[in-house]
Amino acid sequence: MKRRQLLGGTGAVVAAAVAGCLGGAGVGGAGGGSDTGSERTITVSKSGEVTGEPDMAVVRAAIEASGDSQTAVRDELSRRAERLTDALEAAGVDAESITTDRFSIRQRTDRRPVEPTDDTDASEPAYVGSHAFRIEVDDADAAGDIVDTAIEAGADNIGRIAYTLSEERQAELREEALQSALAATRTEAEFVAGEVDASVGDVVTVDTDRDRISPVYETAEDDAAGRSTDLQPDDVTVRATATVSYRLD
Repeated sequence: MKRRQLLGGTGAVVAAAVAGCLGGAGVGGAGGGSDTGSERTITVSKSGEVTGEPDMAVVRAAIEASGDSQTAVRDELSRRAERLTDALEAAGVDAESITTDRFSIRQRTDRRPVEPTDDTDASEPAYVGSHAFRIEVDDADAAGDIVDTAIEAGADNIGRIAYTLSEERQAELREEALQSALAATRTEAEFVAGEVDASVGDVVTVDTDRDRISPVYETAEDDAAGRSTDLQPDDVTVRATATVSYRLD
């Protein structure tokens, strides 16, 4: 999956403005000074965005158990967890990609009387527990199949599925977004410099530490007809911000 879209850089010129400059234009003397003999600089902050198809997914699945003691609940969770993880590994998920997201056993405080039968007593189980798993899927297209596998293996809950990018793909798209942001800072700086009868010189400082990746989320819906889970995720957005100070000549 290689589709991607380059979005225009956005941002603003930042720093203190001086008389005669555009409002918000970051033009000033070196070190914040205003002496005519000092080096003048302009600081511009711009963002670039790139979108691309996700190449991995994170599925969250949970099992639940109840019983009259913590030990009983723990043992039931252990049994059901083993069944779930075995099924996921058989479906091609690496063991190290299946991790515990949350585990709890608690005593019920809202026990209500129930109609007793030959197999039950007159109250709800005293303890309840859950074991939630985080499952990394290295093929985004296979997320629906992994959801089906988890359900068939006894998962009681399927959380939101997060579609995101592998580290390698993140780095590729970040580089593209950063190139867009850097080009936009130069364009903005040249425009503002022209308004104050100056020209843009060498780069003084560069800051590129504000990156953001926006995963997309899908929810697996129950299908009464028994069909497999079909998910259609949107593209993931990678945003990089560059703040650059240029010397004004």
